[in-house]
Amino acid sequence: MRYRMLGKTGVKVPEIGFGCGNNAVLMVRASYEEQLDAVRRALDLGINYFDTAFAYGLGKSEENLGKILNELGASAVVSTKIRLEPAAAADVKSATIQAVEAGLKRLQRKSVDLIQLHNRITVERNPGKRFSLTPVDVVGPGGVLEGFKEMREKGKVRYFGFSGLGDPKALHEVIDSGEFHSVQAYYNLLNPSAGQPVPRGFSALDYGRLIDRAAGKGMGVAVIRVLAAGALTSGPTGGGGSSPEPLSPGSDYSLDLERAEKVKFLIGDGIKSLTQAAIRFALMKSEVSTVLVGFSNTTHIDEAVACSGAGGLSQEAMARLRKLWDTDFGRLNS
Repeated sequence: MRYRMLGKTGVKVPEIGFGCGNNAVLMVRASYEEQLDAVRRALDLGINYFDTAFAYGLGKSEENLGKILNELGASAVVSTKIRLEPAAAADVKSATIQAVEAGLKRLQRKSVDLIQLHNRITVERNPGKRFSLTPVDVVGPGGVLEGFKEMREKGKVRYFGFSGLGDPKALHEVIDSGEFHSVQAYYNLLNPSAGQPVPRGFSALDYGRLIDRAAGKGMGVAVIRVLAAGALTSGPTGGGGSSPEPLSPGSDYSLDLERAEKVKFLIGDGIKSLTQAAIRFALMKSEVSTVLVGFSNTTHIDEAVACSGAGGLSQEAMARLRKLWDTDFGRLNS
């Protein structure tokens, strides 16, 4: 396993991070023995960065991860995320503090290395079921940032991050504040706009080189959805996750399955699967700190770890990808 710096934090993280989310189901619904075996295997292979959240199984992922890390006596870099509900709008700072405290309790930890905001960040608040916050809610007076800072003063968190989902304009505004240490970037072979130029009218949401913007502020970057909710696997079964809405607009699972068919040319020449092609593509970007992968079993862990240090895609492959991004992908929604 190779390691990279998480921005300017001084924290080293493995190129492959352990994503404890819903899609892979392992840390939410698998048996305790399966979870224990997977975490032990990951640690043995050098994966010591774990990313969880309350939203993953409504706290189950945090509870399971905390219990296992304690049982193993593991020294790990742990990140969790808070998701605020509409009622939090009355006092965002207090709601933030309460959510962090609750997460620590579920994890059975006195502190975490990285605390992240899980809500989408949008130009205007969305008060509905998918509650989103504005940049002012995040970095303004009485906002999320002040709550995070208070928790840092108490020694309960070290660094701050957020999920790079929502309106690109709003996300860039939070990045430009210079107050955060990391961001999670939606970046994969099917929507590379967070780290690659795409044409106007690209068929999926254009994140406007968010990764480069964050790196310019000294932020670490964790890639999320590198496998496009399972579309970039040998036997797609993810179905896009449990939500009927795609995590990122324009990246509906059915559309991503169409796009995935067009990138299968990447298999070969030392790349055994679409999964490996996807992970190696993400690792090509030096600004990326870690690629978060959701595992369903130890075989998946081995497959992902083999990508660390294996090198990127060829120049020819990248040229073919850019042609797809510029032409074919732009026509999927037309």
